[in-house]
Amino acid sequence: MNKAYGAMREFWLDVKNLQHKNEVPLLGERKICVAGVEIAARDRQGNIKNFMIVASPLGNASVYFENNSASGLGGFTGGAADGAVREKALQMMQSAAQAADLSPVAHLAPQQNTDSVTLFVVDGEGHIYAKEIKEASARDPKNNLYAFFAYSQQLLGAFRTEQEAPSGAGPASSAKEQTPPAASGK
Repeated sequence: MNKAYGAMREFWLDVKNLQHKNEVPLLGERKICVAGVEIAARDRQGNIKNFMIVASPLGNASVYFENNSASGLGGFTGGAADGAVREKALQMMQSAAQAADLSPVAHLAPQQNTDSVTLFVVDGEGHIYAKEIKEASARDPKNNLYAFFAYSQQLLGAFRTEQEAPSGAGPASSAKEQTPPAASGK
């Protein structure tokens, strides 16, 4: 993991960074204040690059990804005021607060398996709870962590829609979901 990505990752994992905001609600039995998903992928050189989607109960969220640029980091932040990013961040937080399948960990190891995802939460005391599961399992509606993972993907989609909005137009709030055309079979 490169330094820039690692610094942003550690920023979100350290609840002291939220403590100056007295209004941060703590959600669920575990009283969580951060929820996220970390994914690994290989770049064109075959090196592992990490990707993180993370949110707080204030509705703010960030997406960070390692890349091969000079800074080594790309990403988006948003959602603090209103709009689709905030809505999806709050939905992800609510589903994460209900995720009972997460176990306490001393340290969140970076995701290294490109077939798996790590879902995690951090409580108000800084304790981390996490679970690594196969991505295919996270996408199964029968899985107890499905809603948590699905809202993280919707949050990513909200960021992408906002980034694709014409310059000066503000967040794109009326993007239509499109169904791919059916295969013709020819």
